[in-house]
Amino acid sequence: MTYKTVNYTRVGLHILFALAMLFLQYVGDNCEPLALALVYAMPLAGLSPFAAAFSFFLVNLIRWQGIPILIAAAQSLFFAIAFPLHEKLRRSHARIGFLPLFALSLSLGAFVAFSPFDAYTLPFSFLQGFGAIPQKILVAAFVFLLSAVFTVALKAMLKKFLKCRLKGEEIVFCVLFFVLVGVGVCKFLSVNAYMGIAFFILLAFSCITKDASAIVCAFALSLPPALVAGVSPERFFVYGVAVSLFMKSGRLAAACGLLAVFFAYGYADGLYAFESSRLVQSILSAVLPALLFILLPAPLLREMENRLVFYREKHLSRVAINRNRAAIGKQLYEISAVFREIETTFSALGTNEAEEGAKEYIRGCVVEEACKTCPQYRVCMRKDLTLELDKLVGVGCLKGKTSLIDVPKRLADMCINQSNVLYAVNRRIGEYKKYMLETENAASGRALLAGQAQGVSEILRNLALEQSEPLHIYTEKERALNVALLGAGVVCSEVLVYGEESNPTLSLITFGKSDVKKIAAVASHLFGAPMIISERLTLSNDKFCCILRKRPSFDAAFGVSSARKAGESASGDTHSVIKIDERRFMVALSDGMGSGEYARRISESTISLLESFYRAKMPPDTVLSTINKLLTFSKEETFACVDVAVVNLDDGRTDIVKIGSPVGFILSGNTVKVLEGGSLPLGILDSLRPDSASYDLQENDTLLFLSDGITGAFGSTTDLYDALKNMPCQNPQQLTDLLLECALQSYGGVAKDDMTAVAVRLFKSVA
Repeated sequence: MTYKTVNYTRVGLHILFALAMLFLQYVGDNCEPLALALVYAMPLAGLSPFAAAFSFFLVNLIRWQGIPILIAAAQSLFFAIAFPLHEKLRRSHARIGFLPLFALSLSLGAFVAFSPFDAYTLPFSFLQGFGAIPQKILVAAFVFLLSAVFTVALKAMLKKFLKCRLKGEEIVFCVLFFVLVGVGVCKFLSVNAYMGIAFFILLAFSCITKDASAIVCAFALSLPPALVAGVSPERFFVYGVAVSLFMKSGRLAAACGLLAVFFAYGYADGLYAFESSRLVQSILSAVLPALLFILLPAPLLREMENRLVFYREKHLSRVAINRNRAAIGKQLYEISAVFREIETTFSALGTNEAEEGAKEYIRGCVVEEACKTCPQYRVCMRKDLTLELDKLVGVGCLKGKTSLIDVPKRLADMCINQSNVLYAVNRRIGEYKKYMLETENAASGRALLAGQAQGVSEILRNLALEQSEPLHIYTEKERALNVALLGAGVVCSEVLVYGEESNPTLSLITFGKSDVKKIAAVASHLFGAPMIISERLTLSNDKFCCILRKRPSFDAAFGVSSARKAGESASGDTHSVIKIDERRFMVALSDGMGSGEYARRISESTISLLESFYRAKMPPDTVLSTINKLLTFSKEETFACVDVAVVNLDDGRTDIVKIGSPVGFILSGNTVKVLEGGSLPLGILDSLRPDSASYDLQENDTLLFLSDGITGAFGSTTDLYDALKNMPCQNPQQLTDLLLECALQSYGGVAKDDMTAVAVRLFKSVA
């Protein structure tokens, strides 16, 4: 036996709407059937027609009047038959949309024809002729129109509320529904009872929204008592303002603020002079909802608040952003795989088959030119002297030429034409050297392209992984930031917080001449970290987009001093300081071979390549090996000594690479750390083994790179070390100037080499 699960939510909704029907029946003084509009709207909004019809009948039983009860029974029967029949015939595609309207028309007709009705005294003279029947017809027409209003309102409340934004007319119709129900509450219960309900709704609404919309809610809540008892709407406006202001300090403060305004109005109205029963009712109408609001479970309010925040979010734009990021990431990953295949292909082509084939070719040429014309050729072939000839060719390829001492013993004993064989071998070895040089250049080119393909593949793969990661959205932070900015007088139409929790990015739309310093200050206070305006984009004449990011922990100051060699037109030393991204920068010093224009070109080319590769975020190993390969391609002697440092401003982590360069230093207070490297300069050997290390720079630490023109002036590292200990390092420019001055004094005032000093000092960022 199966049991049907009870849907308590739907049961609760039916009970609430049954109470609404009860209150609607008391809006007028003649049992006007306003509740029929709700009976008509409930099934169209997805609720049970039987429950709606039965609730309407029960509501009319309360008054216990004979004829109205019979009319209500007939009206309930009309709806109980019409809607199920409508659903049944609708499945057969029959046009039966008129059945619910027909039931409503019959019900209103029964009201006009049979319901007792005391004609109202109308205010204008030309309306005095409207007796009971015309007035009932007008009421029926009003209920007919109200049924359409309630249908829209119920569909909006049950199907769209907290799921999407309501349209303007839907909001108006919902407010009209609640106003009419509120009027019924005031008449059926009392104005004090309604005031208690209104106070609780106002407090809960303000707690959930935490914005100025509570004032609008207060205005809507003021209409029923204004219509029934003439209570001034401005009172509710003051209630709304008080609750909105004090809600920022917590629920208790908001409830106390409401009570303070209530008792202040009570004093002005002479409330405390009322008789005890009336005084107690009035006070309880404010105290009970305030107490109930304070005792509400925090998880319940948080759940409602989260649902409202979720409803307010623009999910579609965020879904679109993440979908685009995922698509771009996937495409980048596929392109990365293409470059990885290119790298694999170039690497696979780098074999020694060409070298072995060239040796075999030389042996064949020697046999044709020197052996086949020899009378002993057949004898040598029978004794298989080919292996001995291969040995001779191999030795010749290694040495560059052959002589009699290189001839293998077995070949020397058998061959009667050794001079011709040696001549043929040496002749072909010259061609071999030229061929192998071309082959090696081609192999170097393939290796260079393979390295570049690998670097590009790694860059694209990292971008793919970064783009494929969905944006982490922090809706609670967005809402808190919006409220905080509004409290500071900055109006934002949109706020977006995304990225890593430790390093978020804030984007917001502001209007007019917003104070960017104020925006940054509010954001810094809310996120507990210094935030800065990294971009400010103009969207229109009075609308701007501000993008804020976390301020790095450190900032840097730089100092550079240089002098070219006496008598030269250009310096071979080149330096660079570039921003890789918002949180890292690179500093580099390149010393080209020698001095003058040629050294300058080498040095500038090296620095330009370093800047381009590091900006592209190519792996450091690939960067240095590629530059080394490019320099070795030159027919002339080209090499450069390089110092490179990449500094992270968030934590001071610094990666330093030294290639053939003289000593460098890290100056920290009274201590000096020496940076040494033992590798050869760039461009000398095909392979590269740079000296690299990582250091954690602290506040006021100074990184110092020097060219050999300065280090050579001091004679030894010890002398340079002693000089640095006595120099102030707070100002990096002053430090490099003093170093250059000391070096020139050591040279007798004449620069004997190109001299450059580059200093970088870290200090704490200033908010």
